Amino acid sequence: FMEKIYCFTLDDNIRFMENACRRKEPSLLQSPYLAMLFRQHKEFGCKFQLNMFYSYYPGSFSLADVPDTYKKELKENSGWLKFSFHARHNDPPYPYEDDAALLERDFEDVMSQLYRIAGPDAVARTTTIHYAAASPEGCSMLGNHGIRGLIGMFYEKTGREALHYHLSPDEAEKLRRGEFVYDAQTGLTFAHNDIILNQHGIGETEAIIENIIQNVEQGQHTPFIQLMTHEQYFYEDYAAWQPDFEEKLHSALRILHQNGYRPVFLEDVIGGKTEGGNTEKQ
Repeated sequence: FMEKIYCFTLDDNIRFMENACRRKEPSLLQSPYLAMLFRQHKEFGCKFQLNMFYSYYPGSFSLADVPDTYKKELKENSGWLKFSFHARHNDPPYPYEDDAALLERDFEDVMSQLYRIAGPDAVARTTTIHYAAASPEGCSMLGNHGIRGLIGMFYEKTGREALHYHLSPDEAEKLRRGEFVYDAQTGLTFAHNDIILNQHGIGETEAIIENIIQNVEQGQHTPFIQLMTHEQYFYEDYAAWQPDFEEKLHSALRILHQNGYRPVFLEDVIGGKTEGGNTEKQ
């Protein structure tokens, strides 16, 4: 790719829908979480992808409890807000590491609810699987179901801690440089997540993003930057609540925009629509 672009995803989402439903909000954008994202969108033109749980834990509020009354609104906002599958629940960790059948069941359950609640325009064709762990069989199944790309962490670690699906260390190294890696075996294109905002304080977040931008300018990283965070850190009653959640988001986005980065959904830049970094299957 030639132009400077960034992608922003948020994982572990369900609670904003629960809050809106409990309060019978006429607009989903009135939930504080989506209202916060909408403020960033209005200021910077950002696009956000929310990767969804079916429910936070078994027996709790689920996507099946959400009415389809928000569908028109979500279609109208689908130019900047999309939804995709993440996992059935928050626990256990690594739920789909080697269980493609479980992944398929959970994926179909979440996606059918998202189509019902939000409609096809607002459903994304990329995602991050919970803990970025899935077998080649599981990834192939996702490709067969219309998913085109997966985001992972691709750390320089061994085994499941690397959070890199089934990809090799060589592929992971390319991904860490911001390249897209097309995997012919599964038909999916993979992308690396450069920063998880909830893992860093605001100053550290700014320094990391500025460092990536510097690496881009020095040719050590492609001009594609992927950022993400997790919904639960937004809420005061969460054990690890981050009061500066919005401030941190805003500051990261401000730096990107000041440096000429444009927001994209991952599905719009992988597979045939980009140059470099990615080989497209003919």
